[in-house]
Amino acid sequence: MKVLKKIGGFLKKHLKLVIILAVILAIVGLIVHNANSAKKAMEEAANEPVTSEIKKMDLQKSVAVTGSLTANDKATVTSTIGGTGITGVKVSKVNYKEGDYVEAGTVVVEFDGDDYERKLAELNAQNNIDNKVSLKDIADLQQKILDAQKDLENTQADIVKKQEWLDKNEKYYRDIKDAFENGQKDPYSDETERYLEQSAIVQERYGFTIDSYEAKQDELKTLKDKAKTLQDTITNTQQSIEIAQLKQNFAQTYTQVDAKDDVYESMEKTHVSAPISGYIITMNVEEGNNYTQGNTVFTIADTSGFVVAATVNEYDVANIATGLPAKIKFEATGDEEFDGEVTFVSVASEGSISESNPQAQAAAAGTSAGVANYKIKIQLKNNDDRLRVGMTAKASVVLDSVDNVLAVPYDCIQQDDKGKDFVAVIDKDGNKKNVYVTVGLESDYYVEIKGDGLKEGMTVEAIVKDAPSTDIMDYMEISTEE
Repeated sequence: MKVLKKIGGFLKKHLKLVIILAVILAIVGLIVHNANSAKKAMEEAANEPVTSEIKKMDLQKSVAVTGSLTANDKATVTSTIGGTGITGVKVSKVNYKEGDYVEAGTVVVEFDGDDYERKLAELNAQNNIDNKVSLKDIADLQQKILDAQKDLENTQADIVKKQEWLDKNEKYYRDIKDAFENGQKDPYSDETERYLEQSAIVQERYGFTIDSYEAKQDELKTLKDKAKTLQDTITNTQQSIEIAQLKQNFAQTYTQVDAKDDVYESMEKTHVSAPISGYIITMNVEEGNNYTQGNTVFTIADTSGFVVAATVNEYDVANIATGLPAKIKFEATGDEEFDGEVTFVSVASEGSISESNPQAQAAAAGTSAGVANYKIKIQLKNNDDRLRVGMTAKASVVLDSVDNVLAVPYDCIQQDDKGKDFVAVIDKDGNKKNVYVTVGLESDYYVEIKGDGLKEGMTVEAIVKDAPSTDIMDYMEISTEE
């Protein structure tokens, strides 16, 4: 009795401690019981085979690509306005803004044409001056020919007269010339006396001496040389006239006309029209500013259709060809799929193209090292008002497909010792039967099968290579603190 009283007194004195110990013991007992129950359940589950069901479905073998949505057609519009002699043309009017829809041929931007009116007036004035100068030069050359021809006529007349006089007196000249030359050879001969007598007679009757006759001969030669020079001058001047006329004709037919056509063409370019129908996505000019030839005026995109521009690596590109169907999804449209078709597959990798294009090289700098990427384009078959240029697109290019076939997950395909494929069919009683199959099209998860007696809904065994542990302690977190 004393012992019981002592125990009762201890419990009353330490009631809180006793209660705490009882709670702790209850919790530990519960944990141990649950752990044993979980271990038993996991062991039972581990002994049960993992199964799947034969399903009838449509299968696709595809290549997944990611790209961006681009317009069906896009045009960057520039202008060659501001030709020779004109720098900077004022933008007089911008008829549309970014986001506006315009039809092909619509005038979007207008430039000031006053400078071209002035340029045209200057060209006309300069052409008139050049033409008058050319006509005057030709007239001067023609007058030069007339003067030379007149001088040639007079010279030829003098030549005729002198030649007649020389011919008429040649006999007397030769007589006194012979006598003189013979007298020079023998001064004491009769020839000297004969020379003096005949020379006096010729001078008295015909009025010339040997020296004066020979002077006439020299004058004739000079006149003939002059006549030849005049004839050459006439010929050369005629050629100069022909050249001057050809130059004038060329200037009037080509040079001047081309210069004016350039101005007229530039005047026509004061109106910049949309080359395609679509939405203006950038407007690069403002009213009142000056435009420099060759810069972008505006950019327009035809969004009546869309194209997904994507890249695929060298391992997949060999399987992709134009005409293959594709399924496309966008973040903005959720799980909705859009049908498309591959319309372009590049024959050269981005890296090989960028070698000759610095901008493309910079764009391709982020690609995986050692793996070549190729551009492809997928044309969407239908348009949608929710789609916008620049959206990220996830597409699956369908390489092959089959419809309404029997299929199982990959894990259900087993092989015997000879490498033949089979599936283990499990009946309602849990009995297994191996059925040999022919494997067909493979998708990302399912594979097509054909075999005797196979039907939709049959249960087949799946092989799980890495089964979970049945030791409950593997799932308990143990922490240690120093």
